Amino acid sequence: MAMASEQASFLGETGQLVRAVGRAMGVTFKNLLRRPITVRYPTVKRVYPDRFRGILALTYDPQTGEENCIGCRLCEYICPPQVIKVEMLKAEKRNFAKTFTLELYACEFCELCVQVCPTDAIIMMKSFDLATADRRELLLDKDRLHALGLQFDPSWATGNRLRDMQAPPKPAKAAAAPAAEATVPAQSPPDRRAPAAGAAAPAHNSPDRRAPEASAGAPTANTE
Repeated sequence: MAMASEQASFLGETGQLVRAVGRAMGVTFKNLLRRPITVRYPTVKRVYPDRFRGILALTYDPQTGEENCIGCRLCEYICPPQVIKVEMLKAEKRNFAKTFTLELYACEFCELCVQVCPTDAIIMMKSFDLATADRRELLLDKDRLHALGLQFDPSWATGNRLRDMQAPPKPAKAAAAPAAEATVPAQSPPDRRAPAAGAAAPAHNSPDRRAPEASAGAPTANTE
């Protein structure tokens, strides 16, 4: 009895092994003639989508060449992991960021800092390859963030675009049509029923177009 039970257990385990190998080889043979889905990174890179959330960078004004950041610290206040630190430099015409540091190794890439930026100073780039063995290299200062903004292609998302996309529709346009309908007075349909027998026809307030009688004198013009 013990020998028979051991033999049955061995056959059962062998069957499970054969079925597992068969399933694995089935997946291999099914994808044998398909095109590969991997690329030879970093020599070959995929085209990133427009809404790609990559590394963060700071931008310049293309017309004046000045920094777009005004040091308002909104990105610092809204950052969930608190990886952004900004120090404002006040000036006569506008404010600047005296210091701007970002701990990229702790960033969540939530894009909240991009959404609240009033001047589109901080954006996300279409890149992610900043792997390094030294953690201090991922502590980005203002100069490094500006250099990244010039090195890689920017993502589509900016603060103004995201706010316009997420804002509710303006009530003025939505209420224009009901207001126009309210100004038009309601008109009752004309009574097209036939008049009753013996009833007089309704009088029409139409002008008297009959010729004047012969006895009626013509109006004389005042020649004086």
